[in-house]
Amino acid sequence: MAQTAGLGLQFVAIIVLGRVVPGVSVDGATTAVWGAVLLTILNSLLAELVAVSDDDSYYSALVRRLVARNFGRAKGGTPGLLVVQIDGLSLPILNHALRGGRAPVISSLMRDGGATLHPWIALLPPTTPASQAGILHGRNDGIAGFRWYEKASARLMVANHPEDAAEIVRRVSDGAGLLVDDGASVGNLVTGDAPRSYLTMATIAEGAPSDDGRRLRGFLATSVNYIRLLVLMLGEVVKELYQAESQRGRSVEPRMHRDLHYAVERAVTNIALRTVSTAFVIEEMYRGAPTIYVDYTGYDAIAHHCGPERVEAIDALEGIDRAIGSLLKASRHTGRAYRLVVLSDHGQSLGATFRQRYGQPLEATIAALLPDDTTVVGTTDSVESAGMGQRIAAELSRGPGLGSLLTRLLPRVLGRFRRSGGSGPAAPPPDVVVASSGSLAHVYFTSEPGRMTDAAIEERYPGVIEALAHHPGIGALLVRSAAGHALVVGAKGRLDLAAGQPDGSDPLAAYGPRAAENLLHLESFSNAGDLILLGALDGVSGEVTGFEELVGSHGGLGGWQSEPFVLCPAPLGVTEDSLLGAPALYRQLVVWRAQLRSERGD
Repeated sequence: MAQTAGLGLQFVAIIVLGRVVPGVSVDGATTAVWGAVLLTILNSLLAELVAVSDDDSYYSALVRRLVARNFGRAKGGTPGLLVVQIDGLSLPILNHALRGGRAPVISSLMRDGGATLHPWIALLPPTTPASQAGILHGRNDGIAGFRWYEKASARLMVANHPEDAAEIVRRVSDGAGLLVDDGASVGNLVTGDAPRSYLTMATIAEGAPSDDGRRLRGFLATSVNYIRLLVLMLGEVVKELYQAESQRGRSVEPRMHRDLHYAVERAVTNIALRTVSTAFVIEEMYRGAPTIYVDYTGYDAIAHHCGPERVEAIDALEGIDRAIGSLLKASRHTGRAYRLVVLSDHGQSLGATFRQRYGQPLEATIAALLPDDTTVVGTTDSVESAGMGQRIAAELSRGPGLGSLLTRLLPRVLGRFRRSGGSGPAAPPPDVVVASSGSLAHVYFTSEPGRMTDAAIEERYPGVIEALAHHPGIGALLVRSAAGHALVVGAKGRLDLAAGQPDGSDPLAAYGPRAAENLLHLESFSNAGDLILLGALDGVSGEVTGFEELVGSHGGLGGWQSEPFVLCPAPLGVTEDSLLGAPALYRQLVVWRAQLRSERGD
């Protein structure tokens, strides 16, 4: 193990210095061991303090080992496709960061004419499971949000629970995923049918095949500097605690409470997961994988808690930009040339939460409108980044020493995020389940097996539809009419999406020209809620009302959450007139992959 060898050398050096340097003495082996550990920690800290970037230190050492291991291997062949997903980053915020000099690697790709930047449109719901399923498998119908409830099985689906992520893959995979041809999935929710998956939620429960498991254990043992990782994570925790207090002291609004649990989650996501993911990608590049897809989640996780445009989130983006630079430097020495595509799966929208605005969560508001004996359950405990501790712990458990220590500690520290479970509410199910994803909420009345109509809901729960439609935190409500049409209800009007003409004011006017198309698409899912609620949108500020306790949200309509991007090599270009929906991006990536297969390597 590299770090063990380094510690050993420092131990020997301290013993030797104690014997040959006048005036220097070492009490014994224990003192020498602690001295070696202290020197390693100080070296990692000083490296950060003097801004020695990851690609100039840690990853350079990894590349040198891989180059040596692959010395003499023939170069050439067809170029590979390396796809980097920056989770949750909208095109407007990327452009702002580029103008501010906060993403210099991406900027240099564009300024030298080597890459072009394009928008694409994420259809409802703009969440990672829906977008990644579409991008990696070409299908995402039936993914109703980040979480949803299925009446037939009384099961709550939460995309960052391993068993639910695996179920999503079983439903959308047809064996033709983007990564099926010896590709690699790193840090994703779904697999893209990759034969090798690392840090991928859908494959954590099943584990790696035995041969890959042995190889992975050896790779982690020689490539992950656990002492460095722990030191950098500790620094990130301290940084988060300071920034949270600074935000509170400056009375920044909207903001949310950020405690020590979140500080550790941030360190896992923004440091540990990014570091290990980058190492896995570099390893796969030297292995020669034809297609690699990696998801960097640090920006998304921090933007949820701090705000998508806040300095903390942009700092995370800058770290991801450096990681992309590391991958580009590593690609100079790989046997297969790689063409880089950078994209996002959705954006985020800023806004105070429903609870912050109105003093209680959405499910409590709904419960107050129903009979006293009605049980109402809300499902917002697990945010999108909350499974990161489980991912990183599962992979580090295959490594020795401090990797096993992290495995034991991280699930305990982050255990609070597993409260809701992936198997759904306990039997018997509650009368009402409110499944929220950002500024989108599905409301399920569980006593009826199928979709309830407005007339059926009104008969059982008189006045609840009108009361919710007139609530200031709810911009629009969709329900199926007795005629089978999708009916949108707002405070000042109704819109039958089949007829197309509003009765009164158009309740979707604030949400843009594609709002009706988006809702029709979502309403067609068999697992959509009996009621679908959209959080209110401020037409001036662009802020949304989120139903989760996150000031940066996505999953509904409004703001920049539906405005992701794709950056591609200029010679490839976009072949579709409009990249509408994640499956369109899958088709585009398949075209690019085919183009590269017809091209000779450098």
